[in-house]
This record gives sequence, structure tokens and C-alpha cells, in this order.
Amino acid sequence: SYWFPESGFLASDIDSTLFTHLFCAFANLSSATNLVIVSHSNNATFSQFTSTVQLKNPSVKTLLSLGGGSSNRTAFASMASQSATRKTFVDSSIKLARSYGFLGLDLDWEYPQSASEINNFGLLFNEWRSAVTAEATATGKPALLLTAAVNYASTVNGVNYPIQSIANSCDWVNLLAYDFNGPTWSSVTNPPAQLFDPPSGSVSGSYGSKSWIQAGLNPKKMVFGMPFYGYAWKLVNANNHGFKAPSSGPVGSG
Repeated sequence: SYWFPESGFLASDIDSTLFTHLFCAFANLSSATNLVIVSHSNNATFSQFTSTVQLKNPSVKTLLSLGGGSSNRTAFASMASQSATRKTFVDSSIKLARSYGFLGLDLDWEYPQSASEINNFGLLFNEWRSAVTAEATATGKPALLLTAAVNYASTVNGVNYPIQSIANSCDWVNLLAYDFNGPTWSSVTNPPAQLFDPPSGSVSGSYGSKSWIQAGLNPKKMVFGMPFYGYAWKLVNANNHGFKAPSSGPVGSG
């Protein structure tokens, strides 16, 4: 489960006995230095996250998530485009995770925009895995977990994810099988995280997970992402309130 301070839910209030893994989100990428950084306002909370959630469950594993939907995807593309900047990013991520007591790292780059960016995504994870393995050997500590948040389907922006790099480098990937529909970009009501769609459809959790399996990713490397939120739709006609009912935006707009 992902936790972020803007949720208004304190880390100390998490019932960590319910979880095997918790993701603390989000650290940022500095476009100027390619270093992984945590904002000043989040520093104390992030640095204490692992010790806080392990009070209730000492075996829960924590991962520091980098990026997020509102992060600068251009900065990630630039960082991943050269081996030197990838190394800067990778080394700083490992150093930060260790200094804060996290047991893993997670990349949420939404999303690579081209074939070259997807290729660089694969190179980044190959090098990240090598660095994580080398750091564990040098320190005698268990290797950091390495995961990625990826599109619900095995393609994004018409380009295939690098399946072999992901299979070799990631402990698993988190499929973002949600936000298919929403009141700010859909004209009719529809489930934000629909599990199935009509036979001709290609926007659903089931379609996405099948596409990853068909592309060659072991299902054991996949975690199906589900949202713990919903949307409030402003209806065109209050008496027409089922699925596919016309909507004019989110509640409170216009």
C-alpha cells in the first residue's frame, strides 16, 4: 500500500499489521543535479517512516517511492538518457534509502513517452539492479528491494515495456490499474478502476494484466494496483445516475 503525507493520515496511524509492504511516497528527482531528494517539509516524516510503522509490525518492509503522477517526467527522461546521470540517480537513491532505513526503492515514472525513453527505462533498471547487488555485497546487508509502478498494460504511449529488463531487475512491478475514467476527463460516468470491459475493449484491469502475461512477464512479478478512493460526478440529469450517465465534470465545478 502507498502512503503519502498529503493524505492527512498520519504514518503512526497506519495499522501496519495488515501489510507485508508499505510504500512511502514520494521522493523527488532534482532536474539540476539528478539526485534523489526529499522535500524539507517531508524530511522528518520520511526519515522516521520505517521505525514508525515497524513499531506495530517489526516484519513489515518499507520502500521509498520516487516520482509520482505529478512529478516532472521530462526530468526522469533526461536523467535516464545518459549513463553518467543514471549512475548519479542510482547511487543517490541507494544512499538515501539506507540513511532513512528503507528496505527498498520504487520508481513511479508516469510515463516514458517514446521508444528511446522506454529503452532508457530498461537500461536504468539493469544498472540499478547491478548497483543494488554490489552495495549489498559490499555492506553485508540484505539487498534493497527494487520495484516499479507501470502502466496497467504492457505498452505505454504505443511502445512496449522492456519485459526482459523488468523481469531480471525488478522484484515486482505495480500495475496502475485505475484512473481509467474520471469526472475531469470523461463525459459519462464509468468505473475508475473497472476490472473488465466489453470483448472489444482494451481499458480494464483484466486486459492489462493479461497483456503483461502475454508479453512474457511472470505473474509472480506483478502486483495488481487498486485505488482506495472514488470520484464524485456532477450529473447532467440527476434522475439518470447509472453507469454511462452523462456527466458535466466533478461535483463542485461549474
